Amino acid sequence: MSESNQPATSEPQSHEPASNLERLWTPWRMQYVGGGPAEDGCVFCNRLAGDDDVDALILYRGKRAFLIMNLFPYNTGHLMIVPNQHVASPEELDDETQFEMALLVPIVLRAVRRALNPGGFNLGLNLGWAAGAGIAAHMHQHVVPRWSGDANFMPILANTKVLPELIPVTYAKIRAEIERELNPRADKIALIAFDLDNKSVLVDVSPGNSAPRLPRFSPKPDEALWTTATSELASTGIQGYAAGWAGPRIAVASDEIGVFMLVQRQVGGERGSHFASLESLQDIRRSPLDAADVHRLNDVLDHLKLDP
Repeated sequence: MSESNQPATSEPQSHEPASNLERLWTPWRMQYVGGGPAEDGCVFCNRLAGDDDVDALILYRGKRAFLIMNLFPYNTGHLMIVPNQHVASPEELDDETQFEMALLVPIVLRAVRRALNPGGFNLGLNLGWAAGAGIAAHMHQHVVPRWSGDANFMPILANTKVLPELIPVTYAKIRAEIERELNPRADKIALIAFDLDNKSVLVDVSPGNSAPRLPRFSPKPDEALWTTATSELASTGIQGYAAGWAGPRIAVASDEIGVFMLVQRQVGGERGSHFASLESLQDIRRSPLDAADVHRLNDVLDHLKLDP
């Protein structure tokens, strides 16, 4: 998708010895490279028919099109704009679907710019097997974030490096920003800050609250939600990093945007923060949190297979 900036020359290109090559770790692509068992039916139609968009990596469901992360990405943040209709080429789509797909492009670009801060993008369609379409029967538009010096489409043959981030973390970062684009009224973001070592969760016990609750924070213009959450935690002496999605399982525009962070606490280092044991919060009959917060907490922990 990118071409070399090296000038043409008749001289042979020199290469570093193999011992100096950087290692390219992309374990999520092993199923693709290794030719594992093929999935029955259409991958896109199967995902769209499911009921857990976080597992399916669906970022947004529209009326006629949806956004989905690429399970075998060329780069961090690689996603696709896909029509709901199972067609192989754009001329088979109705005008409304083409219009909706076009409208999703700027939404995606703004969201990914905030979430990942890329230096540019590759956008494109591969129509038909001969053009390199991995799923030729169901057309899809690729959106691939790019950074200067990142992996290109000949990564195995050159000194390369990919941005190392787990797909569920990238999914959470991008989906949060897409939700912001689709629902600018969402002005309070739920934060689940989980201390894995001490099996505890950060709760807001401010005097103005009628009862303890999961913390909320306000978005900042042009700043990614996960970045704001990290800063909010740091202001109270807590180190945290994004770990996953903490909102609804189905990807439709919602007021319920959530950020899940794993945190590291320093004894005596937190300023004005309060952590409660996970055991005291999970049981909806005994938890001081309201039912919505208990459900959100349990849903995140269950999905990420975090054993309390």
